[in-house]
Amino acid sequence: MTLDKIKTLIVNDDMEIQSDIVDIFANVEYITVVGEAETAEEALEFLENENPDVLVVGANIPGGGHKLTENVMQEYPDQVVILVERELKEETVRKAIFAGAKDVLVYPFTPAKLVDAVYRSFQLEQKKQDIQRSKPQRKRRKTGKGQVVTVFSTKGGVGRTFVSANLAVALAEQTKGKVVLVDLDLDFGNAALALNIVPRYTISDIIDEIRNLDQDMIESYLIPHRSGIKLLPANAQPQMAEFISSDHIEIILKVLQNAFDYVVVDMPGRFYEPVDPAFQAADMLLMVTTPEVATVRNVKAALIALDELNYPKSKIKVVLNRSDRRDEIKPKDVETTMNHNLFSILPADYKTVPSSLNQGIPVVLLHNMSKISRSFHDLTQKVVGDDSGKSA
Repeated sequence: MTLDKIKTLIVNDDMEIQSDIVDIFANVEYITVVGEAETAEEALEFLENENPDVLVVGANIPGGGHKLTENVMQEYPDQVVILVERELKEETVRKAIFAGAKDVLVYPFTPAKLVDAVYRSFQLEQKKQDIQRSKPQRKRRKTGKGQVVTVFSTKGGVGRTFVSANLAVALAEQTKGKVVLVDLDLDFGNAALALNIVPRYTISDIIDEIRNLDQDMIESYLIPHRSGIKLLPANAQPQMAEFISSDHIEIILKVLQNAFDYVVVDMPGRFYEPVDPAFQAADMLLMVTTPEVATVRNVKAALIALDELNYPKSKIKVVLNRSDRRDEIKPKDVETTMNHNLFSILPADYKTVPSSLNQGIPVVLLHNMSKISRSFHDLTQKVVGDDSGKSA
């Protein structure tokens, strides 16, 4: 099978960069250069008569690379633009994203990096166009509002991702409904690792399409897992987190609610503004703790903070993870200290759980009859039961 050639227009007045890009593309069978321009004006004139697939634009060309990108996206919204910078700064990346660029590269770059940027950006645009063309023939599989279960703790190492991943899988297994796991630990999320998934797309890719986001489009970015759930992974590059806003997250969660029966959100270990919509949208907030003094105090402080913010107490459910009968701190002690009943107790399992984590297979799949798996099934029944009672 041969790929259709990706037609590129190179726009750069820096002859060193221009020449390097031409040489790189000359060695790639599925990329061809259909034109070269040195200014924004020349590029726009070219676009009046030709239809390249991808523009590779220098940021500092006469007329401005960012301005050219903005103009191109207004006139040709399906066009792919990749910006080339001599130096990467937060301000320039932000300008590129707002202008509508699909990627930003810093020169000098390796041939592989340039080719990957062109191919990946082109494929994403093709996918978007395919979805839009197919919409009249497709029916919505769900029009109701799915339940959002947000999993949170302000203490690291308590098992937020472990709880999120296993809960999502158990929900899919027990309810036979549509379940999506959203990794909102935007800097260092591990949900993909917990499911042994190598992400092809991440939440950052969706941001580029946020204005056109709907159920069909968002599902094209989700990664299916063998359990039946789907995953929206966190950023592959932590520095991309700063370009994701609370407005973006709010839109993403609303679209997912309309497409799925359950939206399980794996949160970062702190309160911060971009992920605030996951608190607001939550039908249930699972606060995860473990039976250690420092952890219990930390989570109690988080509960106090939520109370001061007038967060509905009815939404908050405390989950005690890694509970062991040999612990000095008993479940009753946790309830007394936090002044909050425990919603679920997940037992410590020092053999089954490490095996699950190392293999990237949720414990409810790997050891379905284990005590920890049965506890997750009990937790799932409570989550589903709470949802049923709420909607009755």
